[in-house]
Amino acid sequence: MNSPDPASLQNLNDIVLPGAVGWWPLASGWYYLIGLLLLGLAWLIYKLVKDWNRNRYRRVALTQLQLLANDTRDAEKRDASLRQLPVLLKRTALSVYPRSRLASLTGKSWYDFLNSKVNAALFTESQLTLLEKISYSVGDLKKVDEKVADELFGACRHWLKHHEPADRHKQGVET
Repeated sequence: MNSPDPASLQNLNDIVLPGAVGWWPLASGWYYLIGLLLLGLAWLIYKLVKDWNRNRYRRVALTQLQLLANDTRDAEKRDASLRQLPVLLKRTALSVYPRSRLASLTGKSWYDFLNSKVNAALFTESQLTLLEKISYSVGDLKKVDEKVADELFGACRHWLKHHEPADRHKQGVET
């Protein structure tokens, strides 16, 4: 029943709501934000890959150290693997620090250098003596106690993981 009176309440209809606002197309601010996020993600990936590549020498050295540690368990390979330990430390250091600074270091000065590149003095006097014995003796190393050798391998592992590499750009080292 529609009444002829236009002001009558019977002539009222329900309010029709407009449709929901869609996400697309996005406002230009969203495109800028997405672009910045993509740039940040690309930069983060670049830094992670750069750090991964920069520390490749560490991973290789730690793998070789683990192989040497495993070989010390075998009586036939014990001498050879122990003799490779100082060589591994020197090669690793030469891959990061300038050759002109390291090549002449031997004995106490070499071990002081190793200890100076970690936060706390890592190698004890007995370990340094053992490393020197390994480096310069020609005798049989089978008398070296396994526990002492394991402690030395642990110290070397810690040095390989935690030494502070030289800043190659400041020192002009060619890679």
